[in-house]
Amino acid sequence: MSIFRFLDNIPTVFFTIIWIGLLGAITLGAPYISIEDIKILITIKDNELVSNFSEFFNPHLIFLNIASKLTNFFGFNNYFLFRLPNFIYLGLLIFVSYKIIKLKFYDLNYLMPLTAVMLSGTILISMITIDGSLISGLVTLLIFYYLLKIFDDENFYNVFFFILFSLIALILNNFYFVILITFLIFIKLFNLKLEKKKRLNLISYLSFIYISFLVFLIIQGINKTDYYSILNFDPNILLKKLSKSVIFLLPLLSLLIISIFYNGIKRINWNKELIIFLFSIILCWFIFIFSNKLNISILIFLLPIMSIYIFRTLEFVELKWSKIVLVTLFFIPAGIIYFDTSLYHSTSEIPQINYIFYLMIILVSLINPVFSLQEKSLTTVYKTISFSLILVVFFTSVFFYSQYKNKTLSPVIYDTLKNDLNCDIKKSEFILEENYPLDLMLFFSDKVKPDYFSDCQIEFKFSSLDTMPIEDSDSINKTILDMTTKSFININFNKL
Repeated sequence: MSIFRFLDNIPTVFFTIIWIGLLGAITLGAPYISIEDIKILITIKDNELVSNFSEFFNPHLIFLNIASKLTNFFGFNNYFLFRLPNFIYLGLLIFVSYKIIKLKFYDLNYLMPLTAVMLSGTILISMITIDGSLISGLVTLLIFYYLLKIFDDENFYNVFFFILFSLIALILNNFYFVILITFLIFIKLFNLKLEKKKRLNLISYLSFIYISFLVFLIIQGINKTDYYSILNFDPNILLKKLSKSVIFLLPLLSLLIISIFYNGIKRINWNKELIIFLFSIILCWFIFIFSNKLNISILIFLLPIMSIYIFRTLEFVELKWSKIVLVTLFFIPAGIIYFDTSLYHSTSEIPQINYIFYLMIILVSLINPVFSLQEKSLTTVYKTISFSLILVVFFTSVFFYSQYKNKTLSPVIYDTLKNDLNCDIKKSEFILEENYPLDLMLFFSDKVKPDYFSDCQIEFKFSSLDTMPIEDSDSINKTILDMTTKSFININFNKL
């Protein structure tokens, strides 16, 4: 029995449970690598999280404040607890995706599309950050869902929730949803059979969103130019966003190309609903590429729409030669290897164990449906993709945790003070120069100008690996992995 036939006999729910468990482990174990995340955590620590009107009513910041109070109340010293709201957002994202399936494609087997939403780079990235991209994408999906319901049934509750979530999106500074609903409402208005009353109602809803949009801009500061410079046409930035969108949307992006071929050229399942989904995908992808910010929330909204479109289009299609597009899945191990090698200045610095890891994820990536010459259903194809992706993410997580955890700033400082300088961290004072990693203030801000008498005064100096370490017999040099710059740097400890 081939591995492809073996995977076909495994229930879809098995892959779902394994992936959720893997997401949980990564969420609680991965360090914060985003500068924006570290800045948010520092503001939480300094009780300066809310500074304007939008932030006061921001539901994501409210959740973070609750997490902060619970952390202080129970005495937890773990910043990873601030990621727990992401599981609530993810659960709601899956639930709303299920509701959209039942609303528009009630006979579609929903389990595999919902699993496909979670098994993506976008969800993985958004789960380990706290920047609010996941809740922003969720709110956009809710707006999309209630707008579809309004098209079918214009009752009070549908209109109320559509307006409510539109206002929440504005509070979250998610202004791009305005383009999406404008597009969808205009398509509906072009329907000549639409009755006059409903046509006027749709125009009034859209007008209210526009007025609210302008009001929010004025309240938050009309001179904030980043709200107005919506588009960006810099070729270098566009290319970076294009490459990131490919990585983040895999493996669904590969299947989307196949779906467009069957839906657009072969006219498989060619209907109005799927065409609206396809146009929404294309529009949002262009918004992501040309927007002036790297807005991951757009991709989060895209995932359920893409998944539903793909599994509805290819529901009864047997894939054979079209599976050649799945070679794009090799971008995943290539991206991981590129990221790891970019931490080092030259290939000679890369440890030998890293090459064993590279070989391992390449081998598990060979579990790819493209190597099967038989016709396969979409469900069988995606089970194979899921199995390979889970293995790649599992081996990558284990490798990065074991290889780099003890080389980051916090463990190195704790170990050096205890074993090399014989200092008690609780009675130490840190003296810093200007160029220090941002996460140092996150974990050790109370050691800089402390409110207690210190037994040890430690002077820190940071420099790149291009410069020579400080040669002082009374000081200690260490090399750490700076998570903010994603590179190794020198750190000098000098006990005064």
